[in-house]
Amino acid sequence: MDTRRLLLGDWTPLVRDGIDVLRLLLVGGAVYYALAGETGSAAVLTVMAAVTLVARLVQLPRVYDLSVTAAMALQGFGEVWGLYDRFVRFDDLVHVTLPMLTAPVVYIALARLDVVPDPRDETHLRHYVGIAVVTAALGITIGALWEVYEWRSDAWLGTNLSEGNDDTNGDLVRDSLGSLAGAALLVVWARFGWGSVRRIPGVNTHEAVSA
Repeated sequence: MDTRRLLLGDWTPLVRDGIDVLRLLLVGGAVYYALAGETGSAAVLTVMAAVTLVARLVQLPRVYDLSVTAAMALQGFGEVWGLYDRFVRFDDLVHVTLPMLTAPVVYIALARLDVVPDPRDETHLRHYVGIAVVTAALGITIGALWEVYEWRSDAWLGTNLSEGNDDTNGDLVRDSLGSLAGAALLVVWARFGWGSVRRIPGVNTHEAVSA
């Protein structure tokens, strides 16, 4: 296997690249915890794995396929391994990286549904500004909705996710910073006209998608 194929993938139809290996780790983790009787951990990893499998089915560009898969792995394994409790700053890391990695993916998903322009459709400045504004808004909104979930989960389910106003405000700031970073990265992606569909290694065409 040459270096190009090792990095860009298409190893086999089932396991195409390292991103699929990471996906399989989530699936394997879910199976392991289910067999061990740890249903909560199994459920978390099952949800995370399901998200990554959807990303695979819709043929996201490799960079964003990796982004959403890495984000789900960070969230899933961070939860089941207790990293939020073991490392004080792990929550801060997640609140920056998840919006940064997932907000552009949400934008691309909307582009595939023709809700917003595809990143490669236009090249003028206003188009880039629009991509940045919408992507940042999506990430910030997702972060805000998560904080609402934490607040209601503590009240209705007896969890202890929200640690007060300072924690919530800090999380929202980090969500916003991550969303802005993700928006900037998507603008760079759009600037080079790379589009919203996975490419075939060595071929300057898109793989077929049903979207």
